[in-house]
Amino acid sequence: MSAQVKHTHLAILEAGRKEFLEYGYEGASLRRIAREASVTTGAIYGYFPGKEALFDALTGDAADGLLEKYRKVHDEFAGLPPSEQAASLDHITDETIPWMINYIYDQFDIFKLLFCKGSAGSCDSYIAQLVKLEEKSCWDFIKVMREAGHEVMDIDGTLIRILSRSFFQQILEFVVHDVPREKALSYSMVLGAFQHAGWKKIMGL
Repeated sequence: MSAQVKHTHLAILEAGRKEFLEYGYEGASLRRIAREASVTTGAIYGYFPGKEALFDALTGDAADGLLEKYRKVHDEFAGLPPSEQAASLDHITDETIPWMINYIYDQFDIFKLLFCKGSAGSCDSYIAQLVKLEEKSCWDFIKVMREAGHEVMDIDGTLIRILSRSFFQQILEFVVHDVPREKALSYSMVLGAFQHAGWKKIMGL
């Protein structure tokens, strides 16, 4: 990629970021993006097939990075011996939640796009991927705790889904309402402690 091509590519991305933040996906105009980037509308199509591809180029890496890290955390937790899983629950919370908040806030504009400015249903679709990871982890943990002899409460899939989604809904609210990073970190640790106390009760720990 030549220096000029790279410069134009970055200019279109930056203009797209500004446009999507101001108007949202549905209201964004490639014509305005082209004007902001000092290129023709036709030139944009040389880099991106359309508005969706431009939006995905802005948000894809950050979104995938959060998913992969979250998947890795759960895989590592599931790989622990049963006795260590129960003991490490608080420790993992204390490490994972600040990482997630800082990851999001280090790329705040991108997650603002992802959570608040995407096409209809795109945020729900992304959150559903995170929730799916959380649900699987919950079921795996329940199975391990039952096999270890703990008196785990009876709980069904609907409640697991609600509990799993609630955590991500809280993080979503931080971004929607532009909560400052330090408050988001503080709030998330309190919410995490609250949720894990509940899970301990459910798991008979």
